[in-house]
Amino acid sequence: MRVKLRVTSGHEEEIVRKLEEKGIEICEDSVLVLLEETGEDRLLCRDGGETVVVSLRDILYFESLGHDVFLYLENARYKIGKRLYQLERELPEDRFLRISNSVILARDAIRKIRPALSCKFILALKNGSRVDVTRTYYYKFKEFFDI
Repeated sequence: MRVKLRVTSGHEEEIVRKLEEKGIEICEDSVLVLLEETGEDRLLCRDGGETVVVSLRDILYFESLGHDVFLYLENARYKIGKRLYQLERELPEDRFLRISNSVILARDAIRKIRPALSCKFILALKNGSRVDVTRTYYYKFKEFFDI
């Protein structure tokens, strides 16, 4: 059996050793992923020169703008030092969903869903922002919200 491993570096050597003892091969091109849950329900963000701790339940969405990724709360925006693909792997799948190449949305952030042409949705969020669900993510969005 082959698995892809996603764990914190402090535990990686021990976990790799135990898996290899059981005959499990670690490789990056595996379909199966072994993911360590850290139990952390917060993210560290930058606000100028300060570090801010933000609870996941307060986050409305993440947006990639150029080379920067920002997270949005109801009344604030913070820069985060991770890429969207990293966040997509780390965030709880039952609470966050990627809705376009540049946005990951929190399930509880939506105030209104408006269908648009060509398999798209326009979402009005709790903070007044509007984001689009693009065609690529249309069916995944419908399944996630059981629409």
